[in-house]
Amino acid sequence: MTTAQARHYLNEVFHSLFDPAISAEATARYFTPGYQQHADGKVLDHPMFVEHARTLKSTLQYATVTFGNVIASGNTLASWHIVDAVKHNGQALRVKVVAIYQLEDGLIARVDELTHLMEGEASDRDLGTRHT
Repeated sequence: MTTAQARHYLNEVFHSLFDPAISAEATARYFTPGYQQHADGKVLDHPMFVEHARTLKSTLQYATVTFGNVIASGNTLASWHIVDAVKHNGQALRVKVVAIYQLEDGLIARVDELTHLMEGEASDRDLGTRHT
């Protein structure tokens, strides 16, 4: 996968994740059944990730992702990106994410990430892994 293809792919994944018209189950099509997300000291498996996607969709009115950099090497992608979002209660937040993605058969099998709440309520620091 080229860097341009990786950027396009990740844009698709995040569009699916943050678009309220796309179900959490439909978003899960980008991830292997054995998917694991290692983020900020927490581990989410595939079912927990689907719950996480559902939580994001119910918490956020909308979100946009701006990629600062995307790198592709074999089955590994890496990115740092900024998520700008507005919650349904009108509160804005901004999160910086640094992530490494492992692909299997074109699907995301594992993500190792660190998130940093740049702007927003301190209670939203766990938004990158919140799943209930």
